[in-house]
Amino acid sequence: MRYLFSCTAAEGHFRPLVPLAQEVASRGHQVVFASANSFRDRVGSAGFELLAAGIDRDELELRFESFSEKLRAIEPGERRSHAFAWRFGAIDAPAKVEELLEAAKSWRPDLIVHESADLAAPLVAEALGIPSIHQGFGRRVPTACFEQATLEVEPLWDALGLSPAPLGGSFRGGYIDICPPSLRPSAGNDGIPVLDMRIATTLRSSATPSWGARFADGKTVYVTLGTMFNDLSVFRVLLEGLEQVDCVVVATVGRDKDPKLLEHSLANAIVEPYIPQDEVFPHVQVTVCHGGSGSMLAALAHGIPMLMIPQGADQFENAFACREIGAALVLMPDELSPRSVSSAVTMLLDDAKYTENARRVAAEIWTMPSPSAVLAILADRLDH
Repeated sequence: MRYLFSCTAAEGHFRPLVPLAQEVASRGHQVVFASANSFRDRVGSAGFELLAAGIDRDELELRFESFSEKLRAIEPGERRSHAFAWRFGAIDAPAKVEELLEAAKSWRPDLIVHESADLAAPLVAEALGIPSIHQGFGRRVPTACFEQATLEVEPLWDALGLSPAPLGGSFRGGYIDICPPSLRPSAGNDGIPVLDMRIATTLRSSATPSWGARFADGKTVYVTLGTMFNDLSVFRVLLEGLEQVDCVVVATVGRDKDPKLLEHSLANAIVEPYIPQDEVFPHVQVTVCHGGSGSMLAALAHGIPMLMIPQGADQFENAFACREIGAALVLMPDELSPRSVSSAVTMLLDDAKYTENARRVAAEIWTMPSPSAVLAILADRLDH
């Protein structure tokens, strides 16, 4: 069988697809990814070939600037659906659909697996009569986002002589939900077939990584702001606040940032562009993060409570959901200061209830079906 995985050129949209893609490949099936050509090395580092289709993140951000003024004029609580529709419906999908259509015609996949923001993939699947399935990258994107985005992609469907599908066709083949039940939105699934799947694949390890040898035994705090919202000025505030906490610090600033620019004075800290999270989380008691879906789910899979400092996109909703279940504290942008960071991290380290709540979510995650179990269901569907 031939499986085409399609995603926008962003780490947080690509990485959640990798566990299922790796499971597919391990069973002897052929796998390719479709994304921007600039994402080729990243896809290759995970062991897959790339079919070039679409624009990269920098170009997407550049084109999105023309929508910024309109977005600011919208009430804050309603901005996400418009931002999603303009970013992925008005910009990303039109830039990708033609190349993806040609790539899919040539490669002839038996199934297209796409993530939530890839609105070109379900259109291409419909045009070619290929089954598709939608895998989320965190908590399910609100229905309002897809409703708004559908208005933007309707001309693409019309151009191919197709009737626009509900919600942009994103749920035409069902939905793979990687979010643990206690974190899911309260709204129903609108009758959409859902397959649960855990993407966490690594359990805790007692082995000490090479970077940890310099630290004495003690409490460790991991700091990450992902790959899109990793502003060094925010890191400076975080590190200044953590100077007042009895802990060691592991901070990753992203491959596109130079740690030396921080000029941090924290003697018991290591600051690197990147360390694989699977190496970090088994040795951490608290995570400080922006609330991106990948960091959130990885921390919770290891039972680690979080201080969440949301910056944009889905991060506010993620942070509020984690706070609601008692697995996180939240600092809004206007609340962020060294003192507030110090106070919040100290509370997370000292009050066991936050760890207990995070570990309850971890138990949920590890009882979700594995990629292997989900693949068996998908393969059965394709056989019939």
